[in-house]
Amino acid sequence: MSAGRKPWLTPRKQVEHLLSKGVRFEIWSEADAESYLRENNSYFRLRSYRSNFAKRVGGEADDQYINLDFAMLVDLSVIDMYLRNELLPLTLDIEHFSKMGLLGTIEGHDEDGYGIVQDFLGRFWKSDGTNSVISEIKRGLSSPYTRGLIERHPSSDYPVWEFFEVIPFGRFTHFVRFCAERFDDNDLLDRFYLLQSVKGLRNACAHNSCIINDMKAGGATHQARAAVTRGLGEIGVRRDARRTKMSNERFQQMATTLFLHSHIASGGVVRHRALRLEELVKRMAKHSDYYEPGGLVLTGFAFIEAMVSGWYLSPNGEE
Repeated sequence: MSAGRKPWLTPRKQVEHLLSKGVRFEIWSEADAESYLRENNSYFRLRSYRSNFAKRVGGEADDQYINLDFAMLVDLSVIDMYLRNELLPLTLDIEHFSKMGLLGTIEGHDEDGYGIVQDFLGRFWKSDGTNSVISEIKRGLSSPYTRGLIERHPSSDYPVWEFFEVIPFGRFTHFVRFCAERFDDNDLLDRFYLLQSVKGLRNACAHNSCIINDMKAGGATHQARAAVTRGLGEIGVRRDARRTKMSNERFQQMATTLFLHSHIASGGVVRHRALRLEELVKRMAKHSDYYEPGGLVLTGFAFIEAMVSGWYLSPNGEE
């Protein structure tokens, strides 16, 4: 086997490898773990949640995990699934209400709806006559959901309300920035940066990526937007918690999504999503006794719960 390649491990070998790393099988038996790894989840995904637990340094148990049971990895994996299932619809809501809001802004500037699209497309023409946005749109000709709309505009002369239906979310965020520059609108520019963070979380959820398999502080590529950190302070999240959690890009994207959604979605939609988010919070607490108080897992859960409670649930806990 070439250097750097890892051998294929059977479920039994996977359990043995976890044992060698100090993972316990007290809550779940080794036999149950083998069955789970064979039928329910991949070893690669499940073991990624180990990064939320400390390791011993030095001595005979060097590099072994401290107080980590296999059941904790399973619990985090299940919670992660719930989290993705609840966050993805929020990002879709944000896309919808952002488009509605931007249409209102464009209308308020006396645009005819066509010129603004042509000016945006004009930024992407190349010397060879190709246009990356138009090429991107034409890929939708293979979809039964957008084919008819695209065929009605062979010259790409879209009104903005139809243009929104044929461009992906990422391209829409750049159109938001274009409008911010066109209208000299700083609030709209801030919205662009918020949407960029939402897009990152949306892509992770849509591709079934693990979300909470790294809850350590640090690693964010961008500083959190001031509006979000202020919003966290307004719902009672302490400054040290804001600084620590928002330095993690995953938490930063979650916070941005929950903040933006709760502020721009309709009241009915917010109330509907609140019901599901409250169930998520309850599921996070189901096995809270597994984890070390003050550790990454429980402080991470507390941060998510604070956002749900502050932005979606009333003070008495009712939607």
